[in-house]
Amino acid sequence: MDGNELYELRNNRAKLRAIYLECKPKCFGFMVNCFGAKNMDETKMFTIFNDAVIVLYEKANDPNFELTSSIQVYLNSVCKNMALNEFKKEKKLFKTTDKDLENTHYDGQVTDIMEDVITESPYEKAVQKAFNIIKEKGGNCAEILAMFWYQKASMQDIALKFSYTNPENAKNQKAKCQKRLKDIALQLVKL
Repeated sequence: MDGNELYELRNNRAKLRAIYLECKPKCFGFMVNCFGAKNMDETKMFTIFNDAVIVLYEKANDPNFELTSSIQVYLNSVCKNMALNEFKKEKKLFKTTDKDLENTHYDGQVTDIMEDVITESPYEKAVQKAFNIIKEKGGNCAEILAMFWYQKASMQDIALKFSYTNPENAKNQKAKCQKRLKDIALQLVKL
């Protein structure tokens, strides 16, 4: 985040609202991926996310604060730490399995007190549908894209997970998957 964005966040409530709306679905997905759907209900995720946004706002108003990552990464980290603290308080031990993650279908279209009902653009809807189509067809594309976009996995991590010979091959496969997603989404928009 550059100095202008930090200044805008400090002085413009609309920027905070935009950050809230943009980052919430990804933070919710991140928490479910980290802790499993059984351990993170929507009420808990709303509470943690709202607290994380407050932390971001308070930090942004500190003149000595410098954000060295993206806002999304920062909020994901704060949410993760807050959730871990919450689990410590509850003395709740849990184990997330791959099956928990496979059966998790979070719908980002949840409305709460800080947002109005928002209509997605036709392209955004088409991209989501295209992603679901790719996921249903099987193969590695959906998982590669999710690892890259939501888990911020490196090409090295993706290469190891899918037994590619090197990170460059993982990068090429990710590019093919992104092109496939884009092509399907564009076809859906034309319908």
